[in-house]
Amino acid sequence: MINLDIINNKDKLRPNFKGSHNIYNFEIDNDTYYFKEVPNRELIMELISKSIAFILGIPYLKESIAILNDKYGLLSQSYLKESDIVYNLYSLMQDYFYKYNDEEELLDYKRLVSINNLEDIWSALEDRYKNNEIVKNIMDGITNIFIFDLLIGESDRTLRNIEIIESGNIVTLAPLYDTSSILSDKNTALGVDKDDYLKSDLDKLNKFIENSDYSYKEKFYSYLNTLDFIGIEIIIEKTEKENGIVIDDNLKKEIITKFNERINMFKDYEKRASISK
Repeated sequence: MINLDIINNKDKLRPNFKGSHNIYNFEIDNDTYYFKEVPNRELIMELISKSIAFILGIPYLKESIAILNDKYGLLSQSYLKESDIVYNLYSLMQDYFYKYNDEEELLDYKRLVSINNLEDIWSALEDRYKNNEIVKNIMDGITNIFIFDLLIGESDRTLRNIEIIESGNIVTLAPLYDTSSILSDKNTALGVDKDDYLKSDLDKLNKFIENSDYSYKEKFYSYLNTLDFIGIEIIIEKTEKENGIVIDDNLKKEIITKFNERINMFKDYEKRASISK
């Protein structure tokens, strides 16, 4: 664990309140670092989801547990170079829909939530880049996030926490971050199309499987079977060991129960889909 209370330039910490948590940024040797205060439960959930992302080969922000002003949180180093331009999907979708729709329509809350889907994101990327290879590479990454969110029940994936980096002519998806709302009782936020607002995760999965290229279907079942084979108990042990923590037994039991319920729900779907062929 890193104790930020003893850093020499603590007085240069700058508050950055972009999200629902207090975030501070500071510089050491010309490198920018960020500290995000995270309540214990959310911190554990984010570390668990980071372990899962690593197992599935999904790039995730490098974070370490740290403490600042006697509050725990996550410390990360900026992944941006000086010349990089970064924007989130919220900015992308704003630009796209202001271009083709009346402003009043876009500002409607339900409309904003409904465009948090793969179909509209794809259209906006095509409009921005006019380059099939760039669009496909970015959409592959976002689709991986969609599958990841379904499997772990990440309910707070908004247009603001998926970022794209433009570095000259190279366009890449930023590492995944902010996954502390996993295994909640809510449905995942990212949908397949605009009609998925408030739809169940099984409805989203069914639409995704029916309308996606075979490689995406194969990837979903590959991710599912990998997590089923490894098991959440091993993932928890890995998380504890790598971060030097011990997860409370009650929280551990809750994670195991909810994770297995979710995996079994999708395994049952896989069986039914196989029988119906």
